[in-house]
Amino acid sequence: MALSDVELTVNLYTEGDKFFDLLKAAVRDWQGGWGHERERAAYALELYQRSLQTMRAHLEEARAKAEGGFFTDQDQRILNRTEEKLAYWEKKLAEIRK
Repeated sequence: MALSDVELTVNLYTEGDKFFDLLKAAVRDWQGGWGHERERAAYALELYQRSLQTMRAHLEEARAKAEGGFFTDQDQRILNRTEEKLAYWEKKLAEIRK
């Protein structure tokens, strides 16, 4: 196994709140610090943005399935909850960028 094969997976639906909280705290704590801290903050911000993009892509795919009729009521509840979470974390991103 090569080091390039080591990956970490975060389920943004079940663990996203904790994950985004950690990233938000890292950005806030490090963005005004030393050079290496600002680099960490920039990386945390990049992970935050990439994670939001992943959630958006999932929602688009889920909406496409819903429009095709391949959707249950439970799927719709999950989709609605994910949309709420995405909107919340996008709002928090806007706050930490100010």
